[in-house]
Amino acid sequence: MMGSVRYSLKAAGLMLVLLGSQPAYAGICWWGECSEMTNEFRTLELRPETIALLPARTSLTEGGVFKSENKVGETAGLEDALGNYLEKEMTKRGYTVRRLTFDEIGADPQLAELLNAANQRYDEEYNTISTFKVDDVKNRRYSIDEHGRRLAHHLGVDAVAFPRMQIVAASSGSKFMQVVGASDDKQGGINMEFALVHARTGNIEALFGAVSKSGTTTFGGISLKKILKKSDKYMKKIAATATKKMPKIDKALKPVQLDEDAKELVLYDAVDEEAVLEDLDDLLSEE
Repeated sequence: MMGSVRYSLKAAGLMLVLLGSQPAYAGICWWGECSEMTNEFRTLELRPETIALLPARTSLTEGGVFKSENKVGETAGLEDALGNYLEKEMTKRGYTVRRLTFDEIGADPQLAELLNAANQRYDEEYNTISTFKVDDVKNRRYSIDEHGRRLAHHLGVDAVAFPRMQIVAASSGSKFMQVVGASDDKQGGINMEFALVHARTGNIEALFGAVSKSGTTTFGGISLKKILKKSDKYMKKIAATATKKMPKIDKALKPVQLDEDAKELVLYDAVDEEAVLEDLDDLLSEE
């Protein structure tokens, strides 16, 4: 579902319940874009065709001179724009995307319960990833276990995407201090990652992300007001960057197991069996 997501009063209340107590996200990717995948994801054995795209959970902080204040209530427009562009980019790559809205979640108490449990478990694993190494995703080190499987099965999809975003905006005070030379801290930047948790394993089979920190020309030292005003532009760019290395779904390719012990997978072109039989009949008739 493309377009702006509109929230009912009931859904808005649910949004505060589900998102209001979320932690601050440290950010996993630190330069440009990042992508990590298990071998089974790369070779199609565990690459999903259908993905449930959850509402993003966002940590939005305005960097003040003396303190930083969380701005959770101001993230709805950013998350809406991010969801739009992530859905668009995934669809362009051949995935069938089911984008969840808070109205849909509010109408299904079981879904709300499963989503809340899965989000909490994923946040725990997110902290582990940010503390240790994102490249261990390819080693299948990270999992949300039955929480991911139950949510995916309830939604009827192959995988669930968990978007997380950290936005640090420069305050007017910190920008003034930079101008007068009292500080060289150009606060401001956006980190965004989404993990794909597979319905069969409950593991994080792939993680894609993008970042634009204060050292870059795109977001460096940008104020919260400007980020919110141009949220559509910023979210479009970061979604496109994050999905740049997300493999496309090619339904003409299928996985084949050649070596059960080594679990080596290769791809071959799908065969049209009817066409092969027709060719065989033609050859036999010629004889």
